[in-house]
Amino acid sequence: MKIKNDSKLKSQIFTLLFCLSLLGLPSYLLSQEPDKGKENTSQETKSKDEKEPSGESNDTDKSSGIKVTGKRESDRGQMSDIEGTNIYSGKKSEVIRLDKVNANLALNNSRQIYAKVPGITIWENDGSGIQPGIGARGLSPNRNWEFNTRMNGYDIASDVFGYPEAYFNPPPEALEKIEVVRGAASLQYGSQFGGMVNYVTKKADPTKPFRIEMKNTGGSYNTTNSYTGVSGTVGKFSYFAYYHNRSGDGWRDNANYKTQSGHFNIAYQATEKLKIAIEMTKSYYESQQPGGLTDMQFWENPRQSRRTRNWFSAPWNIPAMIIDYNQSSTARFQIKVFGLYGERNSVGVTSAPNTEDAINRSTLDFSNRQIDRDWYRNYGMEARQIFDYSFLDKNHTLSFGVRYFNANTDRIRNPNGTTAGNYDIRELSQPECFDGTTKCRTVDLKFSTLNYAAFAENLFRITDKISITPGVRYEWVRTTGSGRINEKLPSSSNIFGGEVPPREFQRKQVLYGVGAQYQITKSTNFYANYSQAFRPVTFAEIYGASATLNEVDPNLRDQKGYNTDGGYRGKFGHWLQFDLGVFELRYNNRVGLLPGALPGNTNTNFVTNVGDSLHRGAEGYLEIDPLLAFTDSAPFGSVSFFTSSANVNARYVRWEQSASAFTNPGNNLTNIKNNFRVGNLVENAPSQIHRYGLTYHFKNTFSITYLISYSGMTYSDAANTTVPTANGQVGVIPSYTVRDVSFKWNFYESFSLNGGVNNLTNEKYFTRRAGGYPGPGILPGEGIFYYLGLSAVF
Repeated sequence: MKIKNDSKLKSQIFTLLFCLSLLGLPSYLLSQEPDKGKENTSQETKSKDEKEPSGESNDTDKSSGIKVTGKRESDRGQMSDIEGTNIYSGKKSEVIRLDKVNANLALNNSRQIYAKVPGITIWENDGSGIQPGIGARGLSPNRNWEFNTRMNGYDIASDVFGYPEAYFNPPPEALEKIEVVRGAASLQYGSQFGGMVNYVTKKADPTKPFRIEMKNTGGSYNTTNSYTGVSGTVGKFSYFAYYHNRSGDGWRDNANYKTQSGHFNIAYQATEKLKIAIEMTKSYYESQQPGGLTDMQFWENPRQSRRTRNWFSAPWNIPAMIIDYNQSSTARFQIKVFGLYGERNSVGVTSAPNTEDAINRSTLDFSNRQIDRDWYRNYGMEARQIFDYSFLDKNHTLSFGVRYFNANTDRIRNPNGTTAGNYDIRELSQPECFDGTTKCRTVDLKFSTLNYAAFAENLFRITDKISITPGVRYEWVRTTGSGRINEKLPSSSNIFGGEVPPREFQRKQVLYGVGAQYQITKSTNFYANYSQAFRPVTFAEIYGASATLNEVDPNLRDQKGYNTDGGYRGKFGHWLQFDLGVFELRYNNRVGLLPGALPGNTNTNFVTNVGDSLHRGAEGYLEIDPLLAFTDSAPFGSVSFFTSSANVNARYVRWEQSASAFTNPGNNLTNIKNNFRVGNLVENAPSQIHRYGLTYHFKNTFSITYLISYSGMTYSDAANTTVPTANGQVGVIPSYTVRDVSFKWNFYESFSLNGGVNNLTNEKYFTRRAGGYPGPGILPGEGIFYYLGLSAVF
């Protein structure tokens, strides 16, 4: 039955949604917890086919609430050859269009959001969706630290060189798209092996002075999520802003959380060519950490928690200014100035899960909790220029730029936190310490990173179909560290009394790369790329997590290597989209600890380059709508199938042996062999990653997706330990299969419903064994979860 245009009904729904958004109690009545037991080459004039690689129509009003088009729009695409001031020709890339994705955006479910990006490994231990954790091609997913993580093109991670972990993730409801560029991004954006992930926020509505979008979602375990975004254009000014909050009890015991974030962008079109925008993003969250489990505890009940007093928070503030100057239809200049002022705070009991957090009989109180805090103060600038020029009767494109980045980190650790169970990061006073204070911190360090960089890439169009893009990047990096560790009075064995002699590392790196592309048809091409990468030694690799200063190899070398890939990608009409390719990644001079490798001292851990790894594999994405292969008419809807798969063989091909393996008479040949890693699989690198999906579409009104995600077995350590340790920190990570269902229904003009079930079969699985915080031990994946949301746009 068709619902008539009832303005009174529309007004009532609007009022209800607006009140719920302000109260932060969106769809609370929907929350119900299940049983806890269960060739024009200028940048301004691209062809329609180049702009829309995924086959969507361009005749829709993108500012309207619900889009109604003749063709189904795709949720996946790739970067155009040129976008803005950047060149992507010959590079492997993916674009995820968030407003088209059938996924649990409210909880930032990564396996659903990245379902069509082959080879992405995900740490799924954070059910709140607050912190990102993805990797690719056998690299660690630890808080995106092998990726250059950006938002709107500027850095949002802690310190891209010294401590490259990302503690902030913008809410997916606020995003227009996510751009993923693989290893070839190392020349344009920085030297990370994994490539670049860029979160692109929504833009101002250019057609009206005020537009409001509201999304309210409720789910299992008292989960509530509310997003409100406003935008518009008034004269030469345009704006976009959002406010987001989410809270829940969590699937596991002791896993409640609350998060809030906000963002605004105000732009001024000063002239026809000059646009100036300022942005500010602010985020704050507190999440209780249920801690890790041993293997026995996990198989008994993965929802249990042995830690009631562990907490984590990360206030994050990111200001930015972006200046765009279009000098002509074939030349553009952009400058971005950005900063980051944030914290990483944790408090809790960090002992192994087989050690009980019990009340002390003598004090009748719990033990003091350990406090770990970081303060980040970063600022930087990137300037880029791109222009077209003619040479030998062909148009070519040159892109070049410079970068300045300055990061400062203060890090402390204090075992004298409170004995309470709530979030409390106060440091209790102690008898006077060596430095005259009463803090008695076991760690009190200061780090800094200074980086200058420059790059250039040139897109040479050899023929109408063949193009080659060589590039070069120069990096100058200086990192410093100073402070105190395990402070005590000086002695003959510890002449500094815990003071760390100031350390400084400087390096200069020149990276090269080249890409090529052969256009088979207007919508399909072959691509190939080779790019060098490097990763400087990080703070965590120099200063041990156990608050000890490791002996550092004076000849410590940066981690260097390369990414190379190639494939065939594109689309045929509206019925087939694909990207099939192969890759090789070489990761040389990996940094790690070798026991007894220090000459003359076989009892000391030595930070040095431990070996090389080689990652090879095949990645494939294929999506087909068989009905649209034969007809453009689908009065009863259509069904599409997709697969996103990767086979990865990541192994150690060189390993440094520790001196104690040969000099210690207690070591036999078996022990020496066990310490030898050549041929072992790289840790946290599953060899099989497959995601399969089936989606039914009815015009642009209704769609439902069934997703199957499979990840193969992997190891948690380079030794490939099969028998798990008693504390659960080391051992096999078994293979697992998770099934999800999600839907979207645009039921009435500007209103829509979305919902689904995560982990439909309540699979018992885990993706991570943590050696430290937020564990240590096994960190289980989330069980079954229901959600339902209501959205409106006016």
